[in-house]
Amino acid sequence: MNGPLGASYGGDNGSALLLTVSDATYPAANAVNDGARRGMSLLKDSCTTGKYSQTSIVRVAKFGSKLWRTINGELVGVCSHDSCLRCSLVSLWQLLWPKACNQFLRTQSWQAMEGTPQYFAMGLNHVMKTTAIEKETGLLEDEALTPLVQIVDNEIDRQKWRGEMASESYEYFKRTKESMNLTEAGLPLPTVEKDSAWKLGGWVASTAQQRRAQGADGGGAVTKIRLAVRGAGSGNDA
Repeated sequence: MNGPLGASYGGDNGSALLLTVSDATYPAANAVNDGARRGMSLLKDSCTTGKYSQTSIVRVAKFGSKLWRTINGELVGVCSHDSCLRCSLVSLWQLLWPKACNQFLRTQSWQAMEGTPQYFAMGLNHVMKTTAIEKETGLLEDEALTPLVQIVDNEIDRQKWRGEMASESYEYFKRTKESMNLTEAGLPLPTVEKDSAWKLGGWVASTAQQRRAQGADGGGAVTKIRLAVRGAGSGNDA
C-alpha cells in the first residue's frame, strides 16, 4: 500500500497515510504505485494474458519457488521461528495465486526438456518441482492426518445441526405461544458446569449433553424432529 518511499512521502509532515496519489501532487509516490501495479499484474496474470514471454514466466516461477521455500523455512529458516512473518507471506501468496500458481504449472509442463542446454539456459533448474520422495511424503502426511480431518468434518456437521435445531426451537416457540413475548426470545442460556467431559477437552460434547438434560436444546420440538428423521431413515412412518 505504501511502497518503499513510505506512507507520507512528499507531504508536509509524517502523520498522513496516503491512499490516493496523483502524478500532479505526488509524482514519486505515483510512480511507485504504477510500478507496484505492473509488478502485481506480471506476477498474477503472466500466464493468462499471453502478453509475456517464456523468460518472464520462468522468472515469476523462480520467484514463487523462493517465496514458497521461504514460507516453509527451507532457505534462511526465519519463518520457522517467526509466525507473524510466515502468515504475512502466506497472505501474499494467496493474494497473488488464490487457487494455483499458473507459472508453476506452465514450467512443469516443460520438464520434458530437462537436462538439455535450453533447460538450463531458461533457468528451469531453479524452479521448484515435486520429487517422488516429496510425493510419497505428502501421501504419508495425508494418511496420518485423515483421523484429524474426520474429526473436523464431524464437528462442522454437529455445529450445522445445532444451528438448525436452534432455528427449529425458535419456530416451535412461536407456534406454541398464543401471545409471543419478544422479551422471552434470545435470552442467554444458563452457564454449564465444568464436568469431567469438559475437563478432558470435550467442551462441545459437554455443553450439548447438559443442554439436552436441561431441555434447553429445543425440548419436545427436537425430539419430534429426531423421531421423524429416524423414521425416514429406516423406512417407517414416524
